[in-house]
Amino acid sequence: MLHLLVPFLLALPTQPQTPLAELRREALMDALKSGGYTVILRHARTDRSYNEVRDPVPVKREEQRNLNDDGIRDAALMGVVLRRYGVRFAEVISSPMYRCTETAEMAYGKPTLVTMVLRTFPSPPEQAALVAAAPKRGTNRLIVTHHFVIETHVPGIKPGEIGESEAAVVRIVDGKVELVGRITLDDWRALANPGKQSESQSESEKHRVVTQTQTQTAFPDTHAGHMAELYVKAFNSGSRDTMKQFIESSMVTNPDRTTEQRLETYLRLFADHGPLAVHLTTSSGSTEVVLGVQSKQGQVKVTVTTVPEDPMRVKSVTFAGYNHFLHR
Repeated sequence: MLHLLVPFLLALPTQPQTPLAELRREALMDALKSGGYTVILRHARTDRSYNEVRDPVPVKREEQRNLNDDGIRDAALMGVVLRRYGVRFAEVISSPMYRCTETAEMAYGKPTLVTMVLRTFPSPPEQAALVAAAPKRGTNRLIVTHHFVIETHVPGIKPGEIGESEAAVVRIVDGKVELVGRITLDDWRALANPGKQSESQSESEKHRVVTQTQTQTAFPDTHAGHMAELYVKAFNSGSRDTMKQFIESSMVTNPDRTTEQRLETYLRLFADHGPLAVHLTTSSGSTEVVLGVQSKQGQVKVTVTTVPEDPMRVKSVTFAGYNHFLHR
């Protein structure tokens, strides 16, 4: 009888490993101490007033968007937390951008590997393989990279969910990436100062609250959201030169419309609408954001669309029902 049952039992489907409930803070740190995980960290906070050139990828520091003072403090804070909880990494892998390598060095140590694979978009197969590589037994891996890498390769993470200085923690199950937990900026602060996280806001948080109160909304933390924010800043300057710089550095070239023609459209729009006060994000995706704004004409809907294969470049901007800088 047992002889007859063995083939039947072997043929039964094996039960998949049960996904972990998402871990946070102390529970996540305790799990990391045992090894077996990859922490995919988005670089620390940067100076977003600088519009970095994307193609080709800049090599010089002065041509890149770099860490600001808040980001430097964040990276140092990460180091405090990792040391406090005894979290160790056998591998530290980084994108070559200064904001990534410096985040890695301040948080843990000099990267063991710096690779352009983590800066390439659209994501090549090598990027997926790098993220899905399992750590050596009893060790962890740290990958310091950009948000599109996390959004592309970590199931359960949507565009805009992982901000600068934040991380997704994953494990590899049967060769597939599985989300275990995440570390927000507030989590880093709470873990560094247990019991004190609710006592006060940092100066940067206070500034953020003031800014959101003035504009009534925060731009989504996506490619399209960042480009929409840059566009609104350029638009509200009322400056022909400022808008020209935005068009030439951040918009897709349209053979049917010259830069001068686009500028004429902008100047007419600014005369009609004046500065735009963004008060609502009505729709948000990785390559498109729809904003509700207040202008001299009343409520206006502004849609900013980026190029899927080059999402830090604007394909079109439309105002309400008519085209503005539309790429055709």
